[in-house]
Amino acid sequence: MEIGVAIARIERETLDDDLRAWSDAGVVAVECDYAPLVENPVRVLEMWRQAFRDARVRFWSVHAPFGGPHNLAHSDQRARRRAVEYFKFVLERIALVGAAVCVLHPSSTARPEVSPQKAWDWLRESLEELLPVAEELGLILAVENMLPEAAIGSDPAELSRFLAGFLTPHLRLCFDTGHAHIAGNVHLWLESVLPTVATFHLADNDKTRDLHLPPGYGTIPWDLLQPLLQAVDFPLIVEAYRWGNSSWQQFHDEVMATLTGRVVTLTVNGTTVTARCQRCGCILRRLPDGGTACGCI
Repeated sequence: MEIGVAIARIERETLDDDLRAWSDAGVVAVECDYAPLVENPVRVLEMWRQAFRDARVRFWSVHAPFGGPHNLAHSDQRARRRAVEYFKFVLERIALVGAAVCVLHPSSTARPEVSPQKAWDWLRESLEELLPVAEELGLILAVENMLPEAAIGSDPAELSRFLAGFLTPHLRLCFDTGHAHIAGNVHLWLESVLPTVATFHLADNDKTRDLHLPPGYGTIPWDLLQPLLQAVDFPLIVEAYRWGNSSWQQFHDEVMATLTGRVVTLTVNGTTVTARCQRCGCILRRLPDGGTACGCI
C-alpha cells in the first residue's frame, strides 16, 4: 500500500524542500490543482517533471477545473464548448509534467432545472470530444463521484456504469470516500465499483459535511474498506488536511495505521470508535514494538 497526497499548489520556491519532506515521510505520489500548470511557462513544467523524477515522487494526478464556466455538463452549448476547449489545453499541460491521471467533475454542484438525463447526455458529448485527446497524450480521465446535491454523479455505481459504456481504459472513476460516505454506503459502493477505479480521494467526515478530515478522524468504517484498498496497485491519494498542521511524517504514519488496522479502538455504547489522545487530539496508533504513538510523541 502506497500513500500519496493532494495539495492545492506546487510552489516554485519551496518545491525542493517539499519533495524532500514528502520522500522522507514515505509519501510516494502527489496530486495538485490545475492552476499552477496553466500559470507557469512550459520550461517550468518540464523542470517540475524532472524534479519529481529525481526525488522519486510520482506526479500522479491533477485536478481539473470544475463548476461555473468549466462545467462539462453545462446546459448552454456555447459554455460547454468553451469548457471542452479549455480542458484540452489543461490536458496538454498535465502531460507536460508527466502526470498519469486527470481528475474531473461530471457536473456542477447544483441540480439543474432540466432532467438529470439531459445532464448525462451533455457530459457524454463533452467526454466523447476529450477522450481522443486524453488517449493521444496517454492520460486517464478519472471522473469523481459527487456530493448528493450535485446535478449528476453522486451515485458511484451509476457513474461507473455510465463510464463503462465508453469501452476505453482511458476513462475511469475517481472514488471520493468522503463524498460517498455522505451520499450513501461508502463500503458497499466501493465494493461494487472497485474494478473501474483509477484513483482515489481518501478523506473522512462525520457524514453531514465534506470536512476533508484525514482517515480515522471521522466516521467512515475504514476497517471495512481496508481489504479493498490493500488490493489496489496504485498510489492512494489522500485529499485531507493535516490534523493540527502535523508533519508529513505524522500524516503518513496516521493514514497508514488507519488503513492497515493499526489504530487503537474503543467500544462506546456498542459502537467501535478510534481512540484519540486527550492532550493533542491525534489518533492513537500502535507501534511495531507494542507501544502507542500520537502527536505528542
